[in-house]
Order: sequence, then C-alpha cells, then structure tokens
Amino acid sequence: MPALSRYLQQLPIWLCLASGLAQADLNIQVNDADSLATAGTAIADPMMTFYQQNQTEGIPGKLTDTWYIAGSMFMTLIQFWQASGVDTYNSVVSHDLMFQAGENYDFFSANYSQWLGNDDQMFWGLAAITASEAGLPERDGKPSWTSLARAVFNMQVNRWDNETCNGGMRWQVWPYQAGYTMKNAISNGGLFELSARLARFTKNETYAEWAEKIWDWSSTTPLLNTNLTIWNIADSTSNEADCKDAGNNQWTYNYGTYLSGAAFMYNYTNGSAVWEERVSRLLDSTFAKFFPTQFSSTNYGNGSVLSEVACEPILSCDRNQLCFKGYVAMWLAFTAILVPSKRDLIAPKLAGSVEAIGLQCSGTADGMSNLCGVRWYQPSWDGSLGLEVQMSALGGVTSQLMLLASQSPQTIDTNPNATEHHIDTSADEKNPSESKPITTADRAGAWILTIMLGSGAIGCVGWLIKTQ
Repeated sequence: MPALSRYLQQLPIWLCLASGLAQADLNIQVNDADSLATAGTAIADPMMTFYQQNQTEGIPGKLTDTWYIAGSMFMTLIQFWQASGVDTYNSVVSHDLMFQAGENYDFFSANYSQWLGNDDQMFWGLAAITASEAGLPERDGKPSWTSLARAVFNMQVNRWDNETCNGGMRWQVWPYQAGYTMKNAISNGGLFELSARLARFTKNETYAEWAEKIWDWSSTTPLLNTNLTIWNIADSTSNEADCKDAGNNQWTYNYGTYLSGAAFMYNYTNGSAVWEERVSRLLDSTFAKFFPTQFSSTNYGNGSVLSEVACEPILSCDRNQLCFKGYVAMWLAFTAILVPSKRDLIAPKLAGSVEAIGLQCSGTADGMSNLCGVRWYQPSWDGSLGLEVQMSALGGVTSQLMLLASQSPQTIDTNPNATEHHIDTSADEKNPSESKPITTADRAGAWILTIMLGSGAIGCVGWLIKTQ
C-alpha cells in the first residue's frame, strides 16, 4: 500500500521496523539553541511533505478528513519560528492560515461549518493569537491576527449554554450533531485559554472576565475537579446528567489548556496568588499523570518524558491523540516563562522529553528521513509516521527553544500592528438545518411566479379551445 494511501486513514499507521532503515538520531544538545533549531527543521521538513501530499484537492490549510489539525500545525510552526528564528515556512503558514479564516474571517467557513465542533474552531483561534504574540507580520488588506482570534472568541461565547448545567460550552455546534448533548474539557478549557491569552495581549478586561467565568463554571463539574488532592480533568460530561457524570479518559491537552490559561491569567493579574495556586495544582496533576516513572516493563526516564498514557503504551492513539503532547510541551514552556517560580520544576521535564525526541526521530521510510514516532521514551524509532507525530515532536523541540530564549509572548504594547477590530460574524451563526426565513423579496418573487404560472395556464386553455 503506498505511503499516501496509508496516511489517509484516520488511525495511525504502524510500520514494521524491519521495513525501514534506521538512521542516526538527531544528536540534540538540549541547551544549545542552534542544535535545537537544526533538529526542529529536520523534523518539520517531512511534516511539510505530509502536509503538501494530504491537502484536500490542493486547498490551502485543508487536510483530508480533518480540518483543525492544520490550524494546530500552523500554531506550532509559528511558535517554532518565534523561538528559533527559522522562517522557512512563514510564507506558507501566513497565507494558508488566513485562507482558512474563510469568507467572514472567523474560521467558520460555510464549506465546513455544518459539521464543526467548538474545539475545531477554537484551535484556529489559538493559532491566530499565537501569531499576534509571536509577531507574525500582518497580511496587507486583511484583518489582524488578533481580530481573527477575537472573532472566534465572540462566536464561541455567543454559544455559551445556560439552558443546561447552568452554563458551559457544548462539544458540537449544531443540535443535529452527535455530541451536541455533551460538554467537554477541550472546548471549555480551550476557550478559557483563548480568553486568557486575549486578555493578556489586548489588556481588555472583558476577556479576563470570561476566563474567570469559564474557570468557575468548569470547577462545578467533573471537567475540572478541584476537590481532590490531585486535581482531575475529565474528558467530558453530559447534559442529560446535569453535568454530574464523567467520561474520565485522561488526555494531556485537556490539562494543558487549563494550565496554560491559568499561567496567562497569573501574568495578566501581575502575580495573583489565586492563579499561582491554580497553576501549582494543575502542574502537580500534569506531572503525576503524564510523566510516569514506568509503565509495565518500559522505562520512562524516571518521570522526565511526557507520555500520552491512555493510548501510547499499546500504540492505539488516533490521529488527534498523536498531536496532544506537542501542544502541551509548548504550553508547559509558556507556564515556565509566565510563572517564573515554576521554571525549575518544568525545565527538567522539557529537557528530558526533547532529549528523548532526539533519539526517537531517527526513522527512514518512503524516501523521507528524520521520521518521528509516538513513544518518545523509546530510544529508537517506533515505526509510526505521519504529519501528526512530526508536529508533536516539533512542539517538543520548540518548547525547549522557548525555555532557552525565555522570551515572553508579546502584547499590544510590543506589537501595535496587531490591534483588534470588530468582524461581523452574524452570517456564520445561522443553523444550517433551519429553514431560511421568508423575506419580502421571496414573497414578491413567489407572487410574480404565481402570476406567470397563472398566465401560462390561461394561455394553454385558450390554445386548447382554438384547436378544438
């Protein structure tokens, strides 16, 4: 089966290690920025090959059978550029990110909106605010990156659901979608993170108020259980059970969104003790759950290597889950930068992970080198390949670059070109399953059509009379 056909399947592909020749590892020096930048480029090159191969009909930013993953890839590439200075991919990222903003610049194009979830749109909003924080140049004649992030925020808070569970974001947007009756951690945690980052970047208190609101609501549900010694973030809860039940799968990115958002709120509030405590408790949970000392007989580097423990040990991660660790690594780096008291705790975890990535990204197959696997802790390529595992590894390398540079994300003070302005999203907020309301123009058209049909019928009768 050709490589492209294998990749197009939803589930990850596992190759027989014997079928590919393993090459030397990336020889990463974890405290050397040049070494990390070189390694990041080596990982990104095959990732972009996968990207080009799997664009749907060549549409910029639209991957086969998914939409949001390209947005999160752009988010990762922007952060890599900011931390490394490598601008090789900037023109593609800038063009394709703006292209997918759609006809109304709100990342809710009519081409996809009928089947999108809130979490899908949210990731594009995070990519846009990352562009503002990193200083990605604005595009001439287009809205600012901040304005795109704001448009996503405005659409999402308009969907805040007070009819069930006293609030919260549903997983899906439209009532006809499976999952509409669920509220999940990534939709709520993702909007929390987006709100916190917009608050810090723009210094607009409205965003901070929403961040507080989302946190407070989440903590009344299993989605953010703060009543335990080790805080727990459930993946989902249901409206039918008044958000008291829990789908308790443990995923890194759920913890990462709440942790990153809390770190941005800590910085925005100039060191609030409340937010520092929240960062501390979430960091403890993240370390306890996703940096295991060992699993079965496999050594995890004494708790220094990030792992997607719910699926990684048995190689069952789907294409979404393959991406999660890369996001979380970068969000851990943000936390270390924005909450300096946590830096010494986070630094060994990121260094251990990136050192492991250097060994894992040693695969060669189908004419490509530096292929990365999902099991970072495994000291040689585990045989997986695809855009998602490359992106995750790039996020890991980028996190260490961010830590070395220790550069705070920009704000409107340092990036004044990224000022926000209003984008009208009303055209994209209509339920596609609802009948279009009848307008005056519709009625006039119907009346004209009736007259025409009536006149035609009379003419036909006259013709029949004449021919008799």
